Formats: sequence, C-alpha cells, structure tokens
Amino acid sequence: GHPRIANFISFTRNMELRYLALLLLQTSQALVTPPSADYHVGVGIFDVTGPAAEVVLQGYASSEQKATGIHMRLHARAFIFVDPANGERVAFINVDTWSATEDIIQGLEARLFVEFQGLYTRENVVVAGTHTHAAPGGTSSYMLFEFSSFGHIQQSVDALVDGMLEAMKVAHGSIKPANVFIGDASVDNTTVPGCPMPNCAARNRSPTAYKQNPATERAKYDGDVEKTMDLVKIVDARTGEAMGSLNWFAVHPTSMRRQSGLISGDNKGYAAYRFERSINGPGLSGRGPFVAAFAQGAAGDISPNINGSFCVGTSVSCDTAESVCYDSFGQPHNSQCLSVGPGRDMFESTEIIGERQFLAAEHAFHRADKPLGRGVDSRLRFVDMTRATANLTDGRQVSACPAAMGVVMAAGTTDGPSDMDDFAQHTDSSNPFLVALSKMLATPPEWVANCHHPKSILLYTAGLHVPYDFVPSTMRFQLLRIGQLVIAAVPGEFTTMAGRRTREAIKEVLVQRGVLGREGVVVLNNCAGGYADYVTTFEEYQHQRYEAGSTAYGPHTHAIWTQILLQLAEEMASGTSSPSLPPVLPSKLMETQPGVVVDYPPVNGQFGDVRTDVVQGSFVPGDKVQVEIWGAHPRNNLRLNQSFASVWRLDHEGWQPVADDNDPETVFEWRREGISASIVTLTWYIPLDATAGNYTLHYTGDAKRNGGQINPISGSSRLFEVLR
Repeated sequence: GHPRIANFISFTRNMELRYLALLLLQTSQALVTPPSADYHVGVGIFDVTGPAAEVVLQGYASSEQKATGIHMRLHARAFIFVDPANGERVAFINVDTWSATEDIIQGLEARLFVEFQGLYTRENVVVAGTHTHAAPGGTSSYMLFEFSSFGHIQQSVDALVDGMLEAMKVAHGSIKPANVFIGDASVDNTTVPGCPMPNCAARNRSPTAYKQNPATERAKYDGDVEKTMDLVKIVDARTGEAMGSLNWFAVHPTSMRRQSGLISGDNKGYAAYRFERSINGPGLSGRGPFVAAFAQGAAGDISPNINGSFCVGTSVSCDTAESVCYDSFGQPHNSQCLSVGPGRDMFESTEIIGERQFLAAEHAFHRADKPLGRGVDSRLRFVDMTRATANLTDGRQVSACPAAMGVVMAAGTTDGPSDMDDFAQHTDSSNPFLVALSKMLATPPEWVANCHHPKSILLYTAGLHVPYDFVPSTMRFQLLRIGQLVIAAVPGEFTTMAGRRTREAIKEVLVQRGVLGREGVVVLNNCAGGYADYVTTFEEYQHQRYEAGSTAYGPHTHAIWTQILLQLAEEMASGTSSPSLPPVLPSKLMETQPGVVVDYPPVNGQFGDVRTDVVQGSFVPGDKVQVEIWGAHPRNNLRLNQSFASVWRLDHEGWQPVADDNDPETVFEWRREGISASIVTLTWYIPLDATAGNYTLHYTGDAKRNGGQINPISGSSRLFEVLR
C-alpha cells in the first residue's frame, strides 16, 4: 500500500509495455517496402549484470576482489547487418565482461538456434568482450581463469547468455533500412579540448618492451599508443535519425581498481553510457533506442592510468623494466609500484577516460559521411594450438609451444600488481615455495622449457587437467566483413605493435585480392571469441615483462595467430571455407560458490526498514545523499533491465524516476549482517544539473524465505529536498 512502491510497480509495468510496443513498432516498420539503402540494420541493448554480492570479479585474478554492489550495470549491445541484395547477414555483439569466453558463446549459440532456427550461428556472429575488470567471474570453462573465483559460477554465465540473447532479439526485431558510414578520430587534444598529450586516454604500461621492436618499424608510428578510434555510424534511411554506433579504441578498462568490489563497465561502459544519453536524452539509460558500443582494440599493453607509475606515497617513478619499488633495506616490491589515473579517485578516473573516448566518438560520428560500402561476409576457424605452425619470412617453420605461464606473470602489472613481492617483471626472481609447488603439479619437459625460452616457466598449464583443462588448446578465430570494414576477432590480448603488424598484414591480403580498397579499414578486436591470454611480438617476448610471460603458447604465438587470420582472409577473398569443430567443453564444471540459503529481516523489524536514514537538512548539487536499508541478498534476483537502487522526484504528476543503479552518480552496495541478514546502502551523488525538488532513494529487492520461496521487498528513504 505504500504510494512509492505502487508508483514503482506501475512504472516497471509501463516500462515493460513500452519495451514490447517498441519491438512491435520496429518490426512493423521493417516490413514496409524500404527506400534504397545499402543495408538493413538492427540494434539492441540488454542488461547482463551478474551476481552483485559475494562473487569474485574477473580481470585482476584476485580472490579478494569480491562483489559488494554496483557502480554501473553491464550491458550487451547487438548489431545486425543484412545485405538487402541477397539476405546475407552478420551480427556483432559487444558485451561488458572480462572476455567473450567459449562457455558463454556456446551457450548463446544454443539459444540463438532455438530462437531463430539457424539464422544466427557461430558462422556469422562475433561476440566480443570489452575486457572490463569489474564483471562477475566464473564464466570460463578452463580452470586457470576460474581459479581466483573458486570455480565456475553458472549465475554469471546465465546473466550474460540471457542478456545477449535478449539484445539479439531486440536487434532482430528492429531491423530496418539504414545508411551506414565509416569515420575515425584521434583520441587527443584535437577532439578532446585540453586533453594532455601524448597520453590523452591511454598510456603504454610496458614501454621498455615496446622499444625492443625494430627502430625502423617504430618510426612508422606516432608513439607506442594507438590514438585512432575507428567508428561506424548507423542512421535510419527513412528519417535520418541516429540508430547506433560501433567504435574500436585500444585501452584497458582498468580505471576501476581491484580494491573496488563494485560491478562496473569501467571507462568503456561509461563512454557508452554518455554517448547513448547524448542521443537518447534524459530518462532511464540502458534501454535504447540509440545504441553505442565501445569495443576493444589491441590493448594488451595499454593502460588508462595515464599519469604514469609511481612508488606509493611518493613522486618516485617506477616506470622501469622491473616495475618495482625498493624499501629501506634495498628489497624490491611490485606491490608498491602503481599506475596513476587522471582523477582524484578511481571513480573520477573512470569518468575522465570514458568521457574522452565519448568526445572522440561523438566527433567522429558527426563527421562520418563516407558510405561503408556494400555486402557482408564472415569466416570462422577453430585451430588446435597443439598442432599449430607458421612459416616465417626467413623460410623457417615454427610451432606453438604447449601452454605455460612465466614467472614474470606472477608479478602482475602496474594496473594491478600481484602483491607477491618475490616476483618482478623482466626478472627471474621468484618464490621458491611456489616454484616447487608448481613443479609438483606439473613439470614441463626440457623441450617445452626450451620452446618457451627465454621465458622461465612458473606454471606448466598444458600439463594440468584436474578438475578439467587449465587452458584451452582449441581456439576460435573470426573475420567479419561489413562493406569496407573487416573485424578480426581474436581470443586474446594483442599488444600495440602485435596488433599493428597483424592488421596491416590482413589488410594487405584483402586489398591485393580486391576485397577491400586502399581506404578500407581493418580493426583487431581483443578478447573476442574466447580467451587464451596475451600475444606479444617476438621481440617483446624476449624482454619478458608481464605480457610476454602471459603469452601462453611461446615466442611464435603472434606469427602463428597472424598466419591463421591471413588464411581466413584468403578464404574470404576466394569464397571458400575450411570446416573445423569447436572445442568440447566439460559437461560438469566445479562450482563451489554456495547459493542463498535464506534471508532474515532484522530482529523486531521487517525487510525494507530503514536502518540509517538520509541525514536531516536540504541538499544542493554536488552533495552526497545516502541511506541504509534492511534488504536481502542480490543473488535471489539479478533484476536484469531493472534496478536495486533508484532515485525518484516528486512533482505535480506524482513520482518521476530520475536515476537508477546504471547511472554513475548512484551506487548500490550490499553487506551481510550476522548470518543471514543484509544491509543495502544506496548512495546518490547529486549531479550538477539536478532539478530542484523533493526526492527519495528507493530500494527494490527479493528475499528468500524459509522453504525457498522468493518474494519482492522494498524500502525508501525519507523525503529530502534538493535546492538550486
């Protein structure tokens, strides 16, 4: 009977009806005889936010980084391009997660087959992760990437698969004639006024490794960071209204540090949020209709923490080959060498780096007037890395090594050091106990050690198969063509120079074979179609920093992966394809994360009761407002495309939604109280453009009762006033 609750329920139902009506309207529009257009395009977005409590987040490989709430919700953004001349189609899905793993892709493929009866398959769909380091983990089927999360977390996988399917359904239902253009922009002070140079939004975190590449090759480029953002612009052919945008820019989403337990799309999620809000206008975000995807580039060695690396609490730089700081006894510590972002804290740094990507994208979008060209195509190959080879320019044939991780990997990076101070980058220093333990698990044969030279092996992952394989052996490689754009989807993290070499090699083949013109564009998308760690150049591999130590298949990984992609380019040019089979994933995965047993309300109280209300007094833009409410465990209901936390304003028409936990100015936090009680904290940082009026913070959750029944619960703060 609470009026706020009733209004919230009414609003939620209205949003669902509007969502269905939008689908019906878009579908009916697509059936009308179209005007002349190069493509029919559909765009869609849907929430994929996984469990927001007690689940380890993936990216930093730290078991201490457990989810405690939500900074911004995660989304899947789907784009479908159809050639109206022959009905051929391709789809690209950009999803806010650490990587598009084989597990979530195969899960999506099965659902797509049921939903669309073979219209969208592994042959014509690319799934790419943004590589945020603040998304729920446990989404791989390989133990090395589930070690920190204590195994598999099916709820994380389900959220991703369900959300990606819904995004594809929205995109499919919205297909309409569209004009598609291509453009680019430099992410620098020409598009971002006042942006510091040369590191506006990205910085190379392994400059000493980059310098190992030939000087003549380095001289061809403007520094050790890719500044160019390539962008696709999609507009309605009938109305000229903006439908969507895709762009690629290389930078790690590691503005949010591992000390945060908040789920977040990081700087790329913030950039997408800003772009979509700029077109869609005010209202709850993440619902469309304009959809903007900020996809990943060759960011293996690229950090968003552009101010450099320093010893903690000092102005002493630690941008050295080893990335360590020394104590008063002369002992090195990787834990004390941290990269520094441009903001006062991780939240401000996330917004700054995201804003700079948004401004560059907006600049490119409004100036993109070159038609993308016609036609779509795709190629896919699964490759068994245990048999993979490449032919070098000097005539030698080289092979991939059985997978192994180097000792320098254990040092971590300056974005997220391991805190195991016995390890450092570019050294063989290590922890004798851990080395002995790893050899007990699996000792690499001498020929394997020689194969990986100069990497010193810490973990022989190819020899570890319990409870299931630690790393993949069969990898997915894809090329997707949309007119004069080719997307090379790779299952790992190419460094800057590795990406440059591969992109240029692919383009040369496609230009020579007449698939692309000289002005055609090839982008390389990291963390797409699986994950198998890093890919450095041969020269960078010799230097053995973190990225090289994490290049699992040895010094010739880059040459081998590039050759595979060139073979796919040749197949695309010749209209042929080679059959291959995906890896068979384990039928049973280790899942140790317990589910929610029961939720209890506070003693002598009820769910939704306020524990600590908003402080008395009025507020102005820039202030922080906060309330604590007795809630329940967020894993009972992920509330996809809904929210746990929302902000409402009272006007003459009733309660109006202002923001929710997808907006960066709101934060939803959860903590356990006692054995089975929960306290949720809702925080709103009042934006500078907030309207004067009366507001409330509202919580919506779901409680699990004795017997397993789950029921909705809610609570609200007191009414408070915002003044101008």
